[in-house]
Amino acid sequence: MKILDRYLLKQFLSVLLFALLSFWIIFLIVDLVEHIDTFIDRKATISSVVRYYLFYSPYIVVLISPVAMLLSSLFSTGLLSRQNELLAMKSSGISLQRILFPIMLLALFISSLVMLSGNLLIPYTNQQRLKIRYQEIEKKTRALQVSYGDIYLQTENDQIIYLNLYNDEKKEGSGVLFQTFKDNRIREEIRAEKILWQGNGWVFLKGIQRIFSDSSSVQDERYLPFERILRLDLKLKPEILTRKQKTPEEMSYQELKNYVKLKQKTGQDAALEKTDLYMKLSFPLANIIIVLFGCTLATRPRRSGLALSFAISLGISFLYYTFLRVGQSFGYSHRLPPLLAAWIANLVFGLVGIVLLFKAKK
Repeated sequence: MKILDRYLLKQFLSVLLFALLSFWIIFLIVDLVEHIDTFIDRKATISSVVRYYLFYSPYIVVLISPVAMLLSSLFSTGLLSRQNELLAMKSSGISLQRILFPIMLLALFISSLVMLSGNLLIPYTNQQRLKIRYQEIEKKTRALQVSYGDIYLQTENDQIIYLNLYNDEKKEGSGVLFQTFKDNRIREEIRAEKILWQGNGWVFLKGIQRIFSDSSSVQDERYLPFERILRLDLKLKPEILTRKQKTPEEMSYQELKNYVKLKQKTGQDAALEKTDLYMKLSFPLANIIIVLFGCTLATRPRRSGLALSFAISLGISFLYYTFLRVGQSFGYSHRLPPLLAAWIANLVFGLVGIVLLFKAKK
């Protein structure tokens, strides 16, 4: 079985490496053609463009990995089936599950690598890619940006502040929510129309201060309307508010998880971020699901050649990504719970793959 395992893995890996390289080149060419006008108009240097795609490549590889894995499973397993090698293996008493075991183990290993890179490597490379794009290619500077929206920050004093809009030029924010916590319990909440930086502290204008007591009784809470409150305990400099908020693809799993907790703590809607958080786990595991689906689909001998296998691979990949994006949009819009929205594609294709596996000839 060790010889057979090596033989199966060698065939699978040879197709996988070729597929990854091919799809990577195609992706780069298509993206380059799409943005060539921007590169020329902005007079981007060759060095900037090369480094942009260098940092883009890890994300591309992760993105195309399910397609490459599916193509590898269809080609390698399909070739064994067409040449009756699978039939010979099963005739010698080896079950189909045992035949596919090394490939599934490899898929698990690759899924682990994708998950690890998505948590450690991809956030860094995406940050560098976007930095090169905005600063070196599109020549955008932060000085041109005055207004910032949806700012969430947590201070060292266990305080959370949310600004619907912040004007860096005026050092003024609107739609303010400020909360103070102690021992994981909210102690104070301020909702104000505006907040201003006065040089030594922040001033809240026109709002309500809500103070919570240690008692759980509602009657012990106090509501204090105010016109102006100076808070020196809010140790937050204006320049911190203008720091660029990371997108979910720039965050690691733990960073995005903390951001979701921060939004939920302030009572804000975090459906979008929660869906993206669960996607960071579901998408890497798609490599296992897609290999199970592809291998069992290719176990029946066919007279058709590699062209049909390639067409089937593209069709299945398109269908999978359609399920993935539809589920993601449903999670964003609250039509599905974020957890189900992130996993629905894997659940559907995994179920179909298991059914095909048990229906395949033993």
